[in-house]
Amino acid sequence: MLKLKFKNEPYWLDLGMGVRVKVKPCTSSVFYEAKAYMNSKVADVAARVKDARENGIKDNTLPDLENQTKREAFADQQLILGLALAGIIEWDGVLEANSDEKAPLTPEKLEELFSNFWLIAENFRQQYCGIQELLEAEKNAYTPEPSGTLETGEAIAKGVAKKFTAHSKSADTTPQP
Repeated sequence: MLKLKFKNEPYWLDLGMGVRVKVKPCTSSVFYEAKAYMNSKVADVAARVKDARENGIKDNTLPDLENQTKREAFADQQLILGLALAGIIEWDGVLEANSDEKAPLTPEKLEELFSNFWLIAENFRQQYCGIQELLEAEKNAYTPEPSGTLETGEAIAKGVAKKFTAHSKSADTTPQP
C-alpha cells in the first residue's frame, strides 16, 4: 500500500561539509526536467565525440561514450546535476574559491560543486531522491508470492494458491543421484 503524503513546500537538506540546500519537492515534473537535461547532455557529448572522430581529433576531455560503464556513469552524473538544477532553489555553505564570499547559485557553480565533491552529489541524490527509493523498496516488500498471497498471507489472486499447490505436489521431488 502507498500513502500519497508528500512534502509540498520547499525544505532544506544537509549535504555534509557545511553545505545545505533548499529544494523544491522532488515531483514528477522536477524528475522529468532532470531526465531531459541528462538526455540533452548525453546527446551533446555524443555529437561532439562523433564530430571529433570524423575530423581526426582526439579529445581526451570528452567521456568515452562507447564504454558502457563510462557512458552510464556520465549519464548518472548528468541526471543528478539535472535534479540539482531543477530542484535546488537556495544554498548555504558554498564559498568562492579565492574568498570567503558566498558563491552565487548558478548552473556553473552547481556543476562545479557536484563535479568536484562527489560526496556532496551523492548525499544530494540519496536525500532528494531517497523518498522515491524508499517507495520502490516498500512496493517491493509487498509484491505477491508465487502462491498468489501477500507477505501477510492475504490471498490477492483467487485460485492461484490452489493451482500453485496442486502443481507443486505433482512435481517430481525424488532426489537425483
